[in-house]
Amino acid sequence: MQKVVLRNGVEMPSIIMGTSVDDRKGSRKKLIGKMSEAVSFAVQNGLVGFDTSRDYSNEDVLGKVFSSLIRSGSIKREDIFITTKVGNGQQREKNMLKQIDMSLKALKLDYIDLWLLHWPLPDYYIDNWKQLCEIYKSGKVRAIGIANARERHIKEIKKITPDLLPHVVQIEYHPFRTVPAMRELCTEKNIRIEAYSANCVMLPFVKENDVLNILAEKYGKTVTQIMMRWHVQQGTIPIFSSLNQKHILENINIFDFNIDDDDMKLIFALNRDYKFHPESLNCPGY
Repeated sequence: MQKVVLRNGVEMPSIIMGTSVDDRKGSRKKLIGKMSEAVSFAVQNGLVGFDTSRDYSNEDVLGKVFSSLIRSGSIKREDIFITTKVGNGQQREKNMLKQIDMSLKALKLDYIDLWLLHWPLPDYYIDNWKQLCEIYKSGKVRAIGIANARERHIKEIKKITPDLLPHVVQIEYHPFRTVPAMRELCTEKNIRIEAYSANCVMLPFVKENDVLNILAEKYGKTVTQIMMRWHVQQGTIPIFSSLNQKHILENINIFDFNIDDDDMKLIFALNRDYKFHPESLNCPGY
């Protein structure tokens, strides 16, 4: 798996597997089994980056999976890259040290590779960001950032901690939402963009898009692989979520071809600022 290098020198996998899985219809035991099988399969096939959050209610599940893999010798701790996030409920407590310790305990880890504020929660995110900076300096996390931010949030953070901006901004980013102003700001400040809903959750208008299907036929790939390659080729870090082995392989087997510059531009031109996750539903007052 290729790596990207963050501003502080930390290496991060170029593709990340998301773990936000709806388990309301199944038992916790079954979820552990499914997650263990999927993560183990991913690791065996070279995928070593994983994204979770306190709000996904699965840090403890992943902790069991990762500790089992490490104990068995399937992988070393230093070879996997773990991201987790602080939800809005935890932000309101204003105690980030408590939150990092809870995540470390649940994940059975000594450090987190990337720690994010899940939302720029009004009236809270600035003070909590200051705490993240101090915890980063303590060594409990290797990199810090913020999810679902816009340019104004990054500019506010810069006013407060000009010497320590986010290493990563995780946002909804795909060919139908290319946020040019945010891309420009992140390029200027050397902030890496991480893309969730990287494939726009394969909605019908995505699957049926003429441009993507023509390019898929041209390169002998699937529409999903065209989009994943588009991300990686521009330096964005895409996140996909699946426990299906076939889909895992589809999302990561994208390193044997390059998309031509003109075709990259065709994909960028699909932008319509489409959002699958409206901020107002998850972060009141955003």
